[in-house]
Amino acid sequence: MVRGTKNRSLIGTTIVLSFLFPSVTNFTPAHATTPILESTTDPESTSVVVNKQRPLDPIQYIPQDLVAPQFGSLNANPYGRKLRKAASTASYKLAKAMKSAGKGRLVIQSAYRSFAEQKVVHDRQVAKYGIEAGEALAARPGFSEHQTGWAMDVSARGQGCQIRVCFGQTKAGIWLANNAYRYGFIVRYPNNATAITGYQYEPWHLRYVGKALARAMFDAQVHTLEQYFDLPAAPNY
Repeated sequence: MVRGTKNRSLIGTTIVLSFLFPSVTNFTPAHATTPILESTTDPESTSVVVNKQRPLDPIQYIPQDLVAPQFGSLNANPYGRKLRKAASTASYKLAKAMKSAGKGRLVIQSAYRSFAEQKVVHDRQVAKYGIEAGEALAARPGFSEHQTGWAMDVSARGQGCQIRVCFGQTKAGIWLANNAYRYGFIVRYPNNATAITGYQYEPWHLRYVGKALARAMFDAQVHTLEQYFDLPAAPNY
């Protein structure tokens, strides 16, 4: 093959696909060796980016393949929370691996929330902390990753720091930050990224993006979806 022919062919294919499917986002060469075409706007996509500037479309979107993950003796879903099917399967593998690594027993505290449920959570946090601090903790309905069915809030039995920043310093939190990508998850709201994501550090909030994207982000050491896809920061509505 003539030097550079493969790359020219790849670029040409990407241009054609972008023309035919304008909602599809291309991974840039700086972030991935092989372009992966995924939509950042379609809520059905594992790469959908939802933040304070990017509401779900439709805003009252409801996933159609929600299931409650079954963990058997791991008992990682005592509250019967639901996730989309792919995320549910991955969460079982994640919980099993974490226990096998001796880092604790995963517990899903929260997962899918409907538009109405998210409104309750948002209103409660705003009433408790005020509009600015409250909205640094909870999204408005229609602007929440939990509504996609791709996100879950987790803790670990017996390690404390449940839904608190200190979870990031527990053995479970440290292991998840370093290994969740192997199962298709990222810590969606990393430390020192509030100006980009609009949310405080949430080491307990895991977002399923699929193994390919999670691995690409880990390898590139790009920690937010906004940065990976070269999207504008979303600190405010």
